[in-house]
Amino acid sequence: MLNSQVDEIKSKLDIVDIISEYIQLKQAGTNWKAPCPFHNEKTPSFMVSRDKQIFHCFGCGEGGDAFTFVQKIENIEFPEALRLLADKAGVKLKKVDQTMVSQKTKLMDILKLTAEFFHKVLLSSKEGIIARNYIAKRKLNPETVSDFKIGYAPDSWDILLNLLRKKGFKDNDIFLAGLEVKNDRGQLYDRFRQRLMFPISDHNGNIVGFTGRILDESRENQGGKYVNTPQTMIYNKSLVVFGLDKAKSEIRKKDLAVVVEGNMDVIASHQAGVTNVIASSGTALTQEQLKILQRYTNNIALCFDADLAGQVAAERGIDTALSLGINVSVITLPKEIGGKTVKDPDDCIKQGVEHWQQAISEAKSIMEFYFDKVFEQFDKNNPIQKKEIAARLLKQIAKIADKVEQNHWLGKLAEKLDVPANILQETFNNLKVKNEYQKTEPRIENIAVKNREVVLAEQLFALIFKYPQNIAYLVDHLEKEMLPLNELQKIYTELVMYYNNNSGFDYFEFEKIFANQDQEIVKILSTLLLLADKDFFNFTEEQVGTEIINILCELKKSYLVKKLKQVQQLISEAEKNRDSRQIEELSKDFSALSQQLQGLKV
Repeated sequence: MLNSQVDEIKSKLDIVDIISEYIQLKQAGTNWKAPCPFHNEKTPSFMVSRDKQIFHCFGCGEGGDAFTFVQKIENIEFPEALRLLADKAGVKLKKVDQTMVSQKTKLMDILKLTAEFFHKVLLSSKEGIIARNYIAKRKLNPETVSDFKIGYAPDSWDILLNLLRKKGFKDNDIFLAGLEVKNDRGQLYDRFRQRLMFPISDHNGNIVGFTGRILDESRENQGGKYVNTPQTMIYNKSLVVFGLDKAKSEIRKKDLAVVVEGNMDVIASHQAGVTNVIASSGTALTQEQLKILQRYTNNIALCFDADLAGQVAAERGIDTALSLGINVSVITLPKEIGGKTVKDPDDCIKQGVEHWQQAISEAKSIMEFYFDKVFEQFDKNNPIQKKEIAARLLKQIAKIADKVEQNHWLGKLAEKLDVPANILQETFNNLKVKNEYQKTEPRIENIAVKNREVVLAEQLFALIFKYPQNIAYLVDHLEKEMLPLNELQKIYTELVMYYNNNSGFDYFEFEKIFANQDQEIVKILSTLLLLADKDFFNFTEEQVGTEIINILCELKKSYLVKKLKQVQQLISEAEKNRDSRQIEELSKDFSALSQQLQGLKV
């Protein structure tokens, strides 16, 4: 049955059309070609055959059919690719073997059902009147509410949980979907309560999470104004762009993606007919998000509420976009229209969509924006301030990937400052060399894959936090130096101190230690806690103990191997220096470490 459905999907889809949604193909005889999306190359070696419905890259060797391509480029398993392509082909999938249903598809099914539930509560329940009133106030029409599947989460601790249980979903799957929170007794309760709900979809239209907005701000203890789904197996905020699933066709058509801050700005713009608009959800655009956008356009226009020059997050996203060769422009909204203050695109649209369209059409390139801002801020006739102008703008020009464009703006700056171009060029070259040096290390971190020691150490802490009765064993057998990351070493140091000063272990109290000093570690702790429930949800105490022992052995083995290599290198240096005393001492160290390594049962 499955094979027949796969064949039906293939018969209704064209691989050229599928791949064209991700990269730009150019015809080459009866076939199509492009630079390979799976490895870096200047000369296209990626070929697609419409006749055979296959692709092949002669550079890296990747090849296959439409399913293979989608799995590879989307980084998904076959079940997700099957569902994605079935939707594109208009094929309704029949019930398949449960072994073919991946964890991700289960979570997507849960979230789809949840979105339908919230939407129904909004439209027809008595409790949803507060949300209906808010929607009326924001002037959203029924078609828009339906299109974006806007909903309402009722004021209940378990109504969603019970609904999903009745539909046959297991507690662990509901928890992993990000819809439930565990209390200190391990009981689940609904994460979203009495909030307007905005489903978050990936670029293929699959619901992967939610944003919930409080409506009654007079009530206490509701948490933040907005609550988002935590990171899950299917929701990673660094990969998802709000509204892209609905905007991508128009983005490709207009060759421009308009990026705003808030979900409501996207919704209002789409309702007004300007549909190439997406949201960054108040965070910097990541490299992953920008690479997804590059499938549809190489041009983005940013429209943020505050002054871009003062937004660190916005600048970080701009810098990333420029490094990828994306053309960035900035939309400036009028401060007021018809005597009414304009704070965001939604305000602008309310005064007439033509004002929003005009603001987009008059967007300035990012360098024009920076030039205007800096020259407004400093006096070019003052030699000290003139130097500051040059320093600030040269720093921005250095971020541009294209050398021709760099040269254009260097000439522009020399002209406006009335400075010989060769002097600016010399300063620019020195700055560029400095930037290249500073960028070297982060680039390595960005492409690095987690090594085995990091994975093991994270699993170890995940087990300890879920089963704290094993902390005593951990403290007795783990040395801080065995941990591969500074963050994990900090966590362990505090864990030992906490264990020595307290009779028991309370995770939430332990997390508070870092709450005011290191939010990154708080994020790591939250991830580790989620990891525990993902990987070790049904482990017995005996299995947990065995796993902890094995991981500790592996970490110690790795640590000893590294120490042996270091000692070996020192011995080689001592031999070169003919330092017999140091050779003797180091040889003893080497022997002791070797014995420890041999004594490990791994």
